Amino acid sequence: MRSQMRIGLVCAFLVLGGLSRIAVSRPAPAVPPDVWPVSLGERAAHRLGVGPGDPLDLSVHPAGPWQPARVAQVYRPVRYPTEVGREPLEIRLHLPDLQALAGRGDEADSIVIRLRPPGGPAPARTGRAATAGEATAEVVTRLNASSLGFRAYTSAELAARNSGPFEVIARFHRAIGAVTVLASSIFLVAIMTLRGEELRRQVGVMRLIGVSPRTVVGTVLVIAAGVALLGSAIGIGFGYLLSLAINAYYRSLFDTDLVFSRITPRLLETSAGVSALLGIAAGAVTAWRVLRRGPLEQLGR
Repeated sequence: MRSQMRIGLVCAFLVLGGLSRIAVSRPAPAVPPDVWPVSLGERAAHRLGVGPGDPLDLSVHPAGPWQPARVAQVYRPVRYPTEVGREPLEIRLHLPDLQALAGRGDEADSIVIRLRPPGGPAPARTGRAATAGEATAEVVTRLNASSLGFRAYTSAELAARNSGPFEVIARFHRAIGAVTVLASSIFLVAIMTLRGEELRRQVGVMRLIGVSPRTVVGTVLVIAAGVALLGSAIGIGFGYLLSLAINAYYRSLFDTDLVFSRITPRLLETSAGVSALLGIAAGAVTAWRVLRRGPLEQLGR
């Protein structure tokens, strides 16, 4: 005989880490009228040892009253960066069932509105169709002007309000990047200085046979930029492999699909540009050190 598992939502919150984001679920398979269909997150289903079709009893109080329910589906919830490291257990019910279970109706902590892409004729005052951002801003303005006791935000505004810790981390990463660039530029200048000493005799011969200093400088700059770009390419390849390893490890550790490390085209362009500029600067310093000596002195005479 299959035994039913009784779940007190309050007890589950205290013991297992909490049920969060109770929301409306998608249509579920047909069940008896007195048995509610519910959807469980993967973590909740694993902790409770249940799957699709298993019975549950729900209550907001450990002592009951209990409401029969049945697991309609197990889903993988979308995790947000602020939830990494936490272990919330999620259950979703139809809104009427949730109101009946909680004993309260017409109450909500937050409502998410998704707008369709704007269409139709362009407004007469602008002569063009509104973009998605403009349409969203207009809806938010109208909602906030309605004075219904709530505050509306766009998704970008909510992200900005909740991204304080991540902004601190981003600044810390930028500081590390600046220190790394400074150290690499010093290393590049040292390499080009050694290379310039190796080219000293060749430069002396070139100047004796009539090669102009401008040509010598151009050659040194090309060599320096090439060395810098080669180092940048090696660093990008190593960073890409390291990014793959970081994502694989932390996705497995936190059981999430979040991307913890990403190498963007803008980052590649910035790294290549900075490398080329540093190479040219190092080449200019090396060329100046080489050309300040006379041709005979460069040949050791």
